[in-house]
Amino acid sequence: MVPASRRRLAFLVLADLVPPLGYPGGPGHVVERIEGEVRDPRTRNRLREKVQEGEALANPEAAQVYDLEVERGPGSVFKRLEITAHAQYRMDLRGITVPEVRLVLGRFLRLMSDWKSRGDWQFDHYARLLRDDAVNWTDPKLGLTVVFAQAGRESVRLVTAYWKGEPDAS
Repeated sequence: MVPASRRRLAFLVLADLVPPLGYPGGPGHVVERIEGEVRDPRTRNRLREKVQEGEALANPEAAQVYDLEVERGPGSVFKRLEITAHAQYRMDLRGITVPEVRLVLGRFLRLMSDWKSRGDWQFDHYARLLRDDAVNWTDPKLGLTVVFAQAGRESVRLVTAYWKGEPDAS
């Protein structure tokens, strides 16, 4: 398997935010994002210290650093990819890029299409999950797990993402 650091370099061609989400990743990257995005000095210091001490940011805290990001989706069914503040924070912390998420969602859509054409039970299972709740799916090739939900007719909302079997960066 290709090491994570080399695997990610191939996906940087389509950068999203500056600096790109998830690259290079880790707490230092999150701290840089806090420094660049949070204007209030007290809030900035509190969030920076929390991340440097290895504590997780709560969703309202992540929302002080990140705005909802809307990206091009992976395909015809998911034309828009909405990335929540929490997901962006976790992507920065875990070193996950937008192109990697797009790739995994595209592979999921291709599988859904295959399952539907074969009349496979998995199509009904995931279609029901998408309609009613969130899908938690791990791409077997990349080892990236994404949790996402339908967010309108042609949109998908990324709730979180993580590398299967790897702990959070500390």
